Amino acid sequence: MKRFWVVAYDISDDAVRHLVCEILKDCGQRVQYSVFECLLTWREVKMVRESVKRHLEKGDQVRWYPLCSWCREKVFWQGRGAMPENTGFTLL
Repeated sequence: MKRFWVVAYDISDDAVRHLVCEILKDCGQRVQYSVFECLLTWREVKMVRESVKRHLEKGDQVRWYPLCSWCREKVFWQGRGAMPENTGFTLL
């Protein structure tokens, strides 16, 4: 069963930040510069977290927030843009 995840990161090194961004682009949708929304199974989450972990350096931070379906329906935003559509990402 897939769950909706919000992934936010604070990474100081440009090269590492780019690598983490590329990993997350393969499994979710970028909604802000350092924030992704992903729809993943628990197995996929473990794989992606391990992949991201290999690139992190001391002082880097990545946070994974799981949202239940009720919470996801209650998400709202202000400013420009619209709620991202689920495009059915697949991990290879």
